[in-house]
This record gives sequence, structure tokens and C-alpha cells, in this order.
Amino acid sequence: MANTPHSSGHHDHEHHGDHEHHAHDPHDWASADYVSNWAKEQDQKEAERQDAFRLMAETIPYDKKLPIKILDVGAGYGALTQFLLNHYSNATVVCQDGSEEMMKLGCQRMADIKGRFEYVLCDFSKAGWSAKVPGSFDAVVSSLAIHNVQNPSVVRSIYQEIFPLVKNGGCFLNYDLTMIPLEDHLEWLRGAGFPTVSFCWRDEKRALFGGFRK
Repeated sequence: MANTPHSSGHHDHEHHGDHEHHAHDPHDWASADYVSNWAKEQDQKEAERQDAFRLMAETIPYDKKLPIKILDVGAGYGALTQFLLNHYSNATVVCQDGSEEMMKLGCQRMADIKGRFEYVLCDFSKAGWSAKVPGSFDAVVSSLAIHNVQNPSVVRSIYQEIFPLVKNGGCFLNYDLTMIPLEDHLEWLRGAGFPTVSFCWRDEKRALFGGFRK
């Protein structure tokens, strides 16, 4: 898995909005040193992401005191998971990621909320990954992760695998770089089965968008 930019599927440097740059800057998610150094860089950016995380939390269609189940796709070391567990005081999260080193880092960083989250190791760029994820969820979320696969057909297949994991009345929300046009993402979400799709926010590089089940 070393030196493959698509292998684990989690938060990426935000400045990698350029395909050519991205393709020549592979991540080594299997390296403990690489993951540790990468995470320290990300820490400096988390403050900038708080508004997007807050908007995501407020868009999930459930009262903040309910014991909802959330799936964080490409959870990385758990920045979004921690935010949502703080917002939803009785929620639990399944963190999906493809990097064992990222999982170890997440377990260290979230030690104070042990018992409210669990990791599932699988690669969301490989068909069938969702079969390894236990149960269904009130909300499926992802932050700066899915764009890592770059291949539009793979992104579309990820959405197709996410749809059955969302309970009726629930949602999938994705905060990500829009290297692929936002309109394409929304069309793929419709094609996956979401009867309602929309975006909550966008700028020139990123957007928060998703699908809702009746």
C-alpha cells in the first residue's frame, strides 16, 4: 500500500487541487513517520475546517441529543469524528479508513472518547468495501477524502456503495475538494438512489454537498 495516493482514502492536503501536482506527490499511508508528520501539518488547518464541520453537523437531520449512528468514510485520524461526537453527545461513529497507521493515530488522539468509536480497515477505492462496514447508519459523512481516488467512475461507485448504508430518514454529507464538477457529484448521488440531493456550501475549490433518504 505504500506510496499509493489512493490506497487509504482520507484527508488530503487542501492545496492539492491540481491533478498534475497531486499525481506526483504520492502519500505513504503505511509509514508511521509519514502519517505522523502529515497529521501535524493537518492540525494547522483544522481551525479553518471548523465552520464546514459545524455546518455538516447542523445539516444532519437529527436532534443533537439522539443516540445516532454515524459512518465517517475516509476518517483518517478522526478530526471530523471528534467534532461530531462533541456535537452529538450520545452518538457513536464507525471510522472507515484504509491505513493501519492512521487508525493507530486516531485511537491515540481519541483515547478520551474510547467506546464511542470503532475503526474498520478497508480501501474505499476497491469495489465491495462497504460489505466490511457493520450495520446501517443515520448519517454517513466524509471530509476531504473521496477526491483522493481521482477516477470519476470510482467516485461514482463509492456513492453507490454508500447509499444502502444510509437508513431511511438519514443522509450522506461530503465536504471535499471539487476537482470533479459539483454537478457531476450530485448526478452520481441521484444515480446511486438518493431522492433528494443538494449542496449546502461551495467556494472555488471545495463544497459541502450530499443526498438525503426519505
